[in-house]
Amino acid sequence: MRIIDHTPFVSETGKINLLDQLKGTLQFGLSWYPDLQAQQAAIALLDKHLDKKFTLIRNHTLGKSKITIPMILVGPPGVLVLYVTHLRGLYRAKGDAWGTVEGGKFKPASINLLTRTTQLGRALQVYLKRQGYEKFQNVEPVLLSVDPGMHISSVRPIVRVVMSDAVERFATSLTQSPPVLSVETVHEVVDVILKPRPPKPAEAPAQQAGGAQQTEPGARQETPPSEMGDISFAFEDEESQTPPALQQAPPPPTARRKAPASGFLGMSGKQLALLGVISAIEVCMLVGFIIFILLNT
Repeated sequence: MRIIDHTPFVSETGKINLLDQLKGTLQFGLSWYPDLQAQQAAIALLDKHLDKKFTLIRNHTLGKSKITIPMILVGPPGVLVLYVTHLRGLYRAKGDAWGTVEGGKFKPASINLLTRTTQLGRALQVYLKRQGYEKFQNVEPVLLSVDPGMHISSVRPIVRVVMSDAVERFATSLTQSPPVLSVETVHEVVDVILKPRPPKPAEAPAQQAGGAQQTEPGARQETPPSEMGDISFAFEDEESQTPPALQQAPPPPTARRKAPASGFLGMSGKQLALLGVISAIEVCMLVGFIIFILLNT
């Protein structure tokens, strides 16, 4: 399986050092690093069964949007969005309801992984449609669990749910599924995801003229504004996980004037907190070094 990794803070060896773990946690949230570890475990299982006909794109942001897809798997069976969770415990997935089961009672979770996975799949589908791939009507969203300590009771969930003991069977089923994409198309889709095509100005007047729209096979088609708006959705519970650099539009002028009032020397609260933690680590290392010198003299 070909792997294209866009995960931030990952070194050339594929690892994240302690300092970068701290930076990533402050920037993206407490679940960021555990989710990365779960992704790595899922990739290791999938890689045992999927050949070079499959390409996995990890933690890629779609175009100029602020939507980051955890894992996109493109292969002969089609296009899949994989959301890998690190959670443990007893959960229930019924329709679009997601939550824990405690004492035989269902308790909705604060973050609904079913709807989140569905939204990620819809975002990629709209993105591909904007790029002219009208034939991808079904980007399949899949929720994966790689921790044996998690059990999911599924009752017709809105996304495909795969638990840890079924990940390898899931990968095998992909290799045995009837191909719907050629190898060439797989590479085209991967290239479009990584490098979105610029819009073609000449096509806009042609589509506005006349009632019926006719386009040649394979030609790029503009997407109606209602569908283009779908890709701009953002998860309210993921605001802390979105890097400021990925935001699409600058804040209004009133917000710009108020921003400098908070912070110190132009730094945000998170940047100050990170600076304080790094300084504390350096002071502890210095004190430890001095004590080590004194004990050995």
